[in-house]
Amino acid sequence: MLVPQLEDYAKKYSNIKFQREDGILQMTLHTNDSDLVWGFPPHEELGYCFADIGADPENKVIILTGSGETFIHKEDLGTGDKVEPRVWGEKILYDAKRLLMNLLEIQAPMIAAVNGPASVQAELALL
Repeated sequence: MLVPQLEDYAKKYSNIKFQREDGILQMTLHTNDSDLVWGFPPHEELGYCFADIGADPENKVIILTGSGETFIHKEDLGTGDKVEPRVWGEKILYDAKRLLMNLLEIQAPMIAAVNGPASVQAELALL
């Protein structure tokens, strides 16, 4: 099995930037280099991202932060106020489980540097 390395996943995710120095990995959540707008893409990406960073033995400490003025303050699901039950059951549920389980599997200490309001998905900072 190949062990993920930073260069393998550094440019893989459109809503996450990485910087590592002396084993400290900083993950910065963003949308177009500004405040992250929560939606289906970051929801899906983070589950896979947490698996990659958790499996990289060079990550000794992980700092999770946001870009801009907020941590995660806005949401755009592209569906208005409601998500159809079919979409919830066929997509969102699997992505959510992957995200949470892979986050909890990370053995390195994690620090959330909450840089502003976290009114959407605040549990990411708490976990």
